Amino acid sequence: MRKIIDNGVKCLMTFTFERPRLVFLILLFLSACYSTSSLWVSTAGAQENLDPLVIAGASTLQPILEHLAPAYQAHTGQALQITAGGSGAGIRQVMEEHAHVGMVSRALTTDEQAALTHVTIGLDSLVFIVNAQNPLPGINREILQELYSGRISHWQSLCDWDQAVVLINKEIGRATLDLFEDYSGLRHPQRGSSSHPRISQQAIDIGSNLESLTLVGGLPGAIGYVSMGSAYAMIDAGMPVRVLPLEDQMPNVQAVSSGIYPIQRQLNLVYKSPTPAITALIQQALSSHGQQLVTEFGFIPVQ
Repeated sequence: MRKIIDNGVKCLMTFTFERPRLVFLILLFLSACYSTSSLWVSTAGAQENLDPLVIAGASTLQPILEHLAPAYQAHTGQALQITAGGSGAGIRQVMEEHAHVGMVSRALTTDEQAALTHVTIGLDSLVFIVNAQNPLPGINREILQELYSGRISHWQSLCDWDQAVVLINKEIGRATLDLFEDYSGLRHPQRGSSSHPRISQQAIDIGSNLESLTLVGGLPGAIGYVSMGSAYAMIDAGMPVRVLPLEDQMPNVQAVSSGIYPIQRQLNLVYKSPTPAITALIQQALSSHGQQLVTEFGFIPVQ
């Protein structure tokens, strides 16, 4: 798998030689591949006696919190320590008291709602992406099942595209995988016993949206699924991928908000018990500034 990833990045770096912003984002991807993603957001004005507020979870929400950090710190004098790793990791770290706040890019289960408080700060959707060269006009549930089960392994079965299919999947613990499984009816091959058909063992498991976008942009035959906001942000930056219509509906703010697009998800912050620091963070996220950041990153505000 590492060889496939390296080849994809090499192809994409060739394409992006004169696109410095996109090259910078690819360097972030390489960091995600080879190391743990963690960021301390601090300024010289922080009060030295305050420990940072620790935030962990979905990489989808990470850029919103990173850009919210200066306003939060100006208000509280406290830094933020932000670590990605997936919605499941965010839930787990809050439950185990390794983090104060979890970032969760899906609705909470009944058990999670009983144990944690959650606040929805935005809405998002799951979109399906292919390389910009791929002429596939659109996709639906049946085609996704055929592709991700491995029954279709070459694009010529679907369109005039002489490339083998490369499946980009998400690792267990990622909210995007949960949404994909719910929609497609397929299950990750490492899930426990299930009557559902399985995702192909040939699929490449990755973590963040940026990893998926980078591989699909660098591998002509690749297909993946990512956050809507992340997809459009990277396309605007020059990433050579294309978002596919799903069930003849292009994903956009209006389609997702109205429910016309078939997949919608919450962007949540979760915590065990409110503290002044957590309350201040929630207030910042729901403020006009915080909701503007939600919009700027391609998501749908709730205020």
